Amino acid sequence: MRIIIILLVCSQSLFVFSQGQVEMNDIAHKNWSQSQKIKDSLVVELLKINKNDSTFIKTFEASEKLWNTFVEEQFNLKFPAYESWGTRREQYGSQFDMLNFNFMKSYCDLRIATLYDLFEE
Repeated sequence: MRIIIILLVCSQSLFVFSQGQVEMNDIAHKNWSQSQKIKDSLVVELLKINKNDSTFIKTFEASEKLWNTFVEEQFNLKFPAYESWGTRREQYGSQFDMLNFNFMKSYCDLRIATLYDLFEE
């Protein structure tokens, strides 16, 4: 009976998948990069479609600046002890990169949704 339990435990350890913090950081960065590429392509397409509308372009560029300011301030609310990229690990540990990329991805996805609304008009 003891041998069966030992074999069962050993066989379970072969099927367990462990993920380190570096891998989770890389996955979060990859996800954010994909969202950022989609957002950038939407911005380029909107500017291309409305290239003759100077009012739209001026307003859209102002909107982009305000959006970036909004995201920066939300970041400061979410991570109040964040002082600089160099000291990030002192406050938040090794998971900060993952938290940062997940935060940026969520706001990038929100921006993508608002950009899609502009295509409908």
